[in-house]
Amino acid sequence: MPTVSHLPINHMARSRLGPLAIETKLGDHPSRSSVWRAIHLKQKAAVAVKVFNVPFGGTPETRAEFKSEWDQLKTIRYPGIAKCYGGGFEQADAYLAYELIEGETLDSMLIRRDRLPWETVLDLAEGIVDALEYLHERQMYHGRLQPDKVIVAGLSPILVDMRLARGDGPFQTGRPLETHELAYRAPEAVDDDAATGVKSDLFALGVIMYRCLTGRLPYDADTPAEMRDAVRHAAPTSPATVVMDLPVWMDKLVGQLIHPESASRPAGAAAVKLGLAEVRKRSMSRAGVAEQVSSGFSPVQIGDQSQRDEARVLLGQQIVDLDDDQPVDDASWYDQWWALLLGLAAIIGLLAYFMWPLGEDQMRQRAEDLLAEGTRGAKIQAKISYLQPMLNKFPNGEHATWAADQIEQVEMVEAEHFLSVKMKRNLPLRGEGERLYAEALQYQRFGDDASALAKYRSIVTLLADQDQYRAFVNLARRQIAQIESTGQTGGEAAGIIIAKMKEADSAYRSGNVIAARKIWYSIIDLYADNAAVAPLVQQAQDRIEAVASGAN
Repeated sequence: MPTVSHLPINHMARSRLGPLAIETKLGDHPSRSSVWRAIHLKQKAAVAVKVFNVPFGGTPETRAEFKSEWDQLKTIRYPGIAKCYGGGFEQADAYLAYELIEGETLDSMLIRRDRLPWETVLDLAEGIVDALEYLHERQMYHGRLQPDKVIVAGLSPILVDMRLARGDGPFQTGRPLETHELAYRAPEAVDDDAATGVKSDLFALGVIMYRCLTGRLPYDADTPAEMRDAVRHAAPTSPATVVMDLPVWMDKLVGQLIHPESASRPAGAAAVKLGLAEVRKRSMSRAGVAEQVSSGFSPVQIGDQSQRDEARVLLGQQIVDLDDDQPVDDASWYDQWWALLLGLAAIIGLLAYFMWPLGEDQMRQRAEDLLAEGTRGAKIQAKISYLQPMLNKFPNGEHATWAADQIEQVEMVEAEHFLSVKMKRNLPLRGEGERLYAEALQYQRFGDDASALAKYRSIVTLLADQDQYRAFVNLARRQIAQIESTGQTGGEAAGIIIAKMKEADSAYRSGNVIAARKIWYSIIDLYADNAAVAPLVQQAQDRIEAVASGAN
């Protein structure tokens, strides 16, 4: 994140900024970051606040423009974009408050893993382009799209640091772009911070996909000047030269996205969505390279000579250049009509083999193979492709009971995953199942197994006869069994809170203000309605207010 050198870094842990209590720096590189974790004191909610230091606080005109910008940002309501709650001014500082997204940035993920499987990149790209389509339909543009502006929450990419006035006005971080950051700027925007638009956002998406796939940027440069020149003039190598199993359709789409000429890039986010959907459709069909010839991958769609040569290698056959006047001769045996006919017969035979209806035993075997992989995606695929069809086709079959049990297990995994994402992002919970299970889980994480057990049992009692809550009822039964197997329920709430208060006080004395705050807020959230422990809840509230006011 950009740096703001004027901020009182050593004192921010106890400072105030309007209604916010500033806690600690956020970002992969805190020393360069201007984004802080803060607590809204009245709402008791954690936010991410971006701070701008402006001499004299700006003019009335620039302040009015900045306020207009944050009013527009507040209208953005999309799950894949961090919400902006507004902004404010405090002496020489201005700030924007955003939804705090808990998760790993795509940049840190790439540093840790080097590169990602193309299937994962496809998932991420679909989420990002959906968010871009939402923005572009409203004539809004991100303008700074790069891996550290994408947080992967659960499995979903969330765009952060949304602005509308990039490089325009005094409310900017002022830090010059580093060499690697320039690689994500389209040629038309590489020298103009304010030059943002549909095509520049799509270019940045293409560079992100290239880096995720290959583990490196499309351009080699050691200085900002070299990177600017490379972005304008260099011809990046194809991602498929690094990722041997990369589908040709995805390779071609990335190449179109990072084309130096904006007119040669996809027309908009909707066009990119269609391209990604085509990648998924053809890849899921497990079609080979030869199948591309008969479904749209043709020499007419291939651009320069290097791409033609690459396609020849991939297809293993001669490609006719429609612009050449020279006749094609010396046809090989596999170009003869009889060879093509035999090949067609072989393809028809393979299709018949793979499309022949599966029996119950075969469906179970394939489902078991996917379930054995252990990943959430494989389990969902097993449910959709084999378990549910098995029940539909063989409702009274030998494996029907087994299939029903496995479906329930997969539904538990799905429900738990989506609830986890919602809790991390503070999204609203829907239905009694989600709400009660989330409450029970919070008690259990806090260490109050007795209260958690009571909540889990209430889920079974209240919701067991309602099919829409079946997954949460099964999850509650699982948690009940786990707690009861330990033989410990943690005692009375008062004792637990007293122990937690001591833990928070110890953390605070050690300088870990964030850990202490989390404990105090947990006590208030969980026990505010429990009259028996009201004095202890008030103690937690008093601690928070004392820290916010700077008292020792």
